[in-house]
Parts: sequence; structure tokens; C-alpha cells
Amino acid sequence: MRAIRSTVSLAAVLATLIFAPAALAQEPPPPSPSTLVEEVEIIAKLPGPALWRVSTPTSQIWLLGLPGSGLPRGFKWNDTRVARALDGARELVMPPIATGGLRDLISLLIDRGHIIHLPSGETVRSGLPPDLRARWEEAARSVGQDPAHYDHWRPVIAALALMQDAAKRDQLDPSGGRGQVIAIARRLHVKARPLADYKAMDLIKGLADTPEAASRACLVLAADTARTLKDDASKAAEAWAKGDVNVVRASNDRSADCLNAVPEVVRLRDRVAADSAKDLKAELAKPGKAMVAADLDTLTRKGGLLDQLKAEGLDVIGPAWE
Repeated sequence: MRAIRSTVSLAAVLATLIFAPAALAQEPPPPSPSTLVEEVEIIAKLPGPALWRVSTPTSQIWLLGLPGSGLPRGFKWNDTRVARALDGARELVMPPIATGGLRDLISLLIDRGHIIHLPSGETVRSGLPPDLRARWEEAARSVGQDPAHYDHWRPVIAALALMQDAAKRDQLDPSGGRGQVIAIARRLHVKARPLADYKAMDLIKGLADTPEAASRACLVLAADTARTLKDDASKAAEAWAKGDVNVVRASNDRSADCLNAVPEVVRLRDRVAADSAKDLKAELAKPGKAMVAADLDTLTRKGGLLDQLKAEGLDVIGPAWE
């Protein structure tokens, strides 16, 4: 059965999947300790997004923090640091993808279980207080939609749909720079692979169980995001391109009231962190160099991947994140 692919990204919950066939890379010889130190010193002085390095005497892993939201379409950023870290790597590990079959798509279109649609007679706006309803309707019109366009969706799905429409309006690239990172790897003949492949239907069913309070928080987030997205995205993109972790995290934190209250998002976030930690241990056991690209939230949040690595006694070199 032909696979149908969808998005997995914590900041937008489900983002755009990147298809990235890359040339096979030959296994590099194990680097010497002196080579590792020298390369870290050189790369740290180069311009570009934030990178962290974890290493053993024979292995080196570079961790690239990706923005949690879309970059302005056509946004230019200096890839010198990323390219230098990728050069000679055995592989690039990208964030997880989500896949589903044709049967899943048909099931969602019919939606007898009301997984993504509200039951007949219910609408997104019908239960909203007047002030939020007015903000929601204004936001819908600002992205070129009649508010009724979102009425039949479950609130958390409607919120996601509105944010995606706002991103289209403001011409944001929903991949969040992933395509450019894979293009660098392809140019350097570094093979790329996703961290994991999750079942899209499981994620979507999980979103259907979102509590009312969390759904309301996501509607608020979507309405506010639609109003300020263009300026916020530009500022966050500039900060990310310079490796300013604090500014990017502050931008991502604005979505915390929504994302932290959605059980499926929390489960997904923890699953990605656990899979990332497991994969990273396997990578560190191999000689040579690799790069792991992950959303900044996955890397830098409390209890995230960088905290886990530090807790295991590994030396994590890079920008402060705690």
C-alpha cells in the first residue's frame, strides 16, 4: 500500500515532511583526540546556527538545533558552521517523520469516530466566550478564510489549521530549514536518514483526546499567532541564524500554554527525546563523525536531550542552554 506522509514537529505539532535522498558516504577513519579539539575550536568561531558537540576518543557527534517554526520563504542564513561540522560525517540524522496508509486517509475522510471532526450540531465557535470568538473570527478573516471554514474541526485541529493558513499567508517555509540542512548534506555527499518513523494515525487519534481547556488554549494561541506571525517569524529566524538560543527559546515558549496542555504533544515530545537519546548512544559507539539535527525544544528544554547527555557524564560543548 502506497505510503502517505505527514508532518512531525513539536512547535507546530505536525510539520512538513522533508524527502531527502542523499548520496552514500564512505566511512571515515576514526578521528584522533587532537583532531576533535582542533575542529571544535575552528567551528565555534564560524557564523551560523547553534551547534553542540559530544565526543568520545574516537567518535564525534554534532547536535544542530533547528527552529521550532517556519522560516520566511527565501530566508538566507550562513551555513558555514553547519557545513564544516557536516564535512566528512558518516551521516546526518534528521527529526522523525510520520507516515500513514491510504486506508488511514480514507478513514479520516469518512471519520465515523469523529477523530478530527466535531459531531453534527457542534462548531468550534459555538462554545467560545464572546471576546475569544471575536478574536478567532478576526484571525480567520486575516488569513483569507471565512470563520465557518474551521467550524467543523475539533478545536485543536482547527487551531493547527489556522496557524498553517497564517504561515501560507506570510510565506513561511514550514520545514523550518530542514530542506536547506539536507541540501548541505547532499552537497557534501553525506547520507541523511530520519530518526524514526511514527504512525501518523496514532498521533492524530491522540490529538482527538485533547481536553477542553487545552483546546481553548490552542485556539487562543492560534488567534494570537495569526496576528503577529510575520514579525515574530522574522525575528526568530534572525536569532536562530546567529545561534541566539535564548531568543529562539523565548519565541517557542509562547506556545507552551497550548503544547504543554495537550497530552499527545507531551507524549510525542517525550518519545522523540527518548528515541533521540537512544540513537545518540548508538552513534557515539561508532567511529568517526555524525550530525544529529533536532528541534531546539527537544535539545534545550529541561530534561531534554542536552540535559540527559550531561547527566550521563558526557561533556557537552556549545552555547549555554540551562
